[in-house]
Amino acid sequence: MNLLKRFYIYQDERFPLKYLAFTTFAVVISSAAVLSFDVSIIKILASYFSGLFFIFHIRVIDESRDYKHDVKYHPKRPIPRGLITIKELMILDLFGLASFLFISIYYGLESSIYGSILLIFSFFAWKDFFLSEEFKKNHFYIYNSIHMIQMVLLQLFVYVVFTNQFTLNKVMVIHLLFVIFNTIILEFIRKIKTDKDESKGKDTYSWHLGYKKSLYIFYAFNILNVITFLWMLYSLSPNLGWYGVITLILFGILSTGLFRHLKHKNKNSELFLMVATISNYICLNFLVYFYSLNG
Repeated sequence: MNLLKRFYIYQDERFPLKYLAFTTFAVVISSAAVLSFDVSIIKILASYFSGLFFIFHIRVIDESRDYKHDVKYHPKRPIPRGLITIKELMILDLFGLASFLFISIYYGLESSIYGSILLIFSFFAWKDFFLSEEFKKNHFYIYNSIHMIQMVLLQLFVYVVFTNQFTLNKVMVIHLLFVIFNTIILEFIRKIKTDKDESKGKDTYSWHLGYKKSLYIFYAFNILNVITFLWMLYSLSPNLGWYGVITLILFGILSTGLFRHLKHKNKNSELFLMVATISNYICLNFLVYFYSLNG
């Protein structure tokens, strides 16, 4: 099997473009929407592809860093089972990094600085910030939070590409908070497993918090996310109208999925909640864009 076929299988399991292509574009388009001026389609596409390339870079360094852990606790994942090698992924990653660097430099000094900060931070993330195994074991939440900083820096990079400056206005700050909550939500839902599917590697929130408690915390972040989202829309224009209704409908669907998964704890309820979460993410970001057009 050639590399492209093997990479296609790999991305479907570990870097699902069927979701990431839409979630990344959605957050880029909402980032453009909260600005007080129009952003060119070229800048939007540049931010989109640089975002995808950097998220893939994060995936590759995660695979490299977690290799021994995955071999022991997740032998069915693509790399441990021999589908593709870390070296092959790193070669593919070089293309993405070159494109990311080109875009960073092309859009000026500010984006070059942020791009450099992102790459330097990712190097330390690759090396686990030189933290001891004992620290990582005893401070699971701090450890994961440090790694999520990469996504915050990537969002700031998108703003800088759009604005060519480091400053954020009030709506951009609210939007950044919205992005942070969404990042936490997606991180949480990936790492909540039922007792039957729980990892022995102690690398899920459900292992540390318990299945029910982790889902309730996930739900709490969704409530904060909806509040932040409505605050952002109101800051753009106080006439929420049907946008408020649509937001509550989306939240209702997600709530249905959560309580269904609490009750049934099976693959179907897990899939429903995952799809509801990703759909909510995409729809809310697109609602920001359409709201800005009508605001």
